Amino acid sequence: MVREHYSKPIVRQEIIRFSRGRWLAATSGTTWIRYVGRKPLTINSLDLPDFMLRRGCRSLYATTSIYRRLRTREDPFSEDNVVAVTPYLDIDNRIENWKATIFMALEVVKELERLGIERSVYVLWSGKGAHVRVHERAISHELRGLDSAWALAEYVKLKVEDKLIEARNRYGAKDLRVENQLKPRSLFTVPLTIHRKIDRIAICMRPEKLDEFELSWSEPGAFIHDASWSEYEEGEADNAVLEALSKVGGYPLHRYSNKRKEPTVEEMIRRWLDSKG
Repeated sequence: MVREHYSKPIVRQEIIRFSRGRWLAATSGTTWIRYVGRKPLTINSLDLPDFMLRRGCRSLYATTSIYRRLRTREDPFSEDNVVAVTPYLDIDNRIENWKATIFMALEVVKELERLGIERSVYVLWSGKGAHVRVHERAISHELRGLDSAWALAEYVKLKVEDKLIEARNRYGAKDLRVENQLKPRSLFTVPLTIHRKIDRIAICMRPEKLDEFELSWSEPGAFIHDASWSEYEEGEADNAVLEALSKVGGYPLHRYSNKRKEPTVEEMIRRWLDSKG
């Protein structure tokens, strides 16, 4: 299955498009590969499907961070090398309760829409759960970074807590969770990869298709994937990010670090205001 899936042109094309500038991780489900020699694993060193077959891997993950360069082992650990971070919420659940997962994805999407983010949102069905993601370029350059991405995700997560309780009760989904997993070098699923434990494909869809989703969309050999995940409106998320930063602040560990290189929240907001004249 690995050879057949990763040999498909659409699969290779989508993985390349999504993975540019990201530090990758290939896994068999138990072992993880992050480097090729002394260099971080990137799409430039990933020859599909041969790499996956040689290393006995089936799944691909990528950093939520996008980097300016990834040539040395030190590059992913340099904060000033990060050019953007993708905001997202992870909706985790048992696959048999997938309708509860879709319910929560819809609620997250609705909350993003209330915050003014509509054109830059897509949903990824990861195989057992879902991610609701905001395209990183929906945030203006001056605001892109971990603080902004974390704040937006955390703010939305807090706003849907009541709906999470409702979904658990309505669907009997006691394991349903909505999590903000953003942190430095955090990983998430690459579109069209195979799930690391079950034979399902990670597919993307537009939010308006959530009501139509069926598990069959993620079946190997018959998956249904929307390549428009890359669409966005630059700056669409700025006001929501500013509101989130004012309510929940930036990434928690940044507040207490003496080695911080990313601008403070106040400095990011000042730069954004200056850019708007």
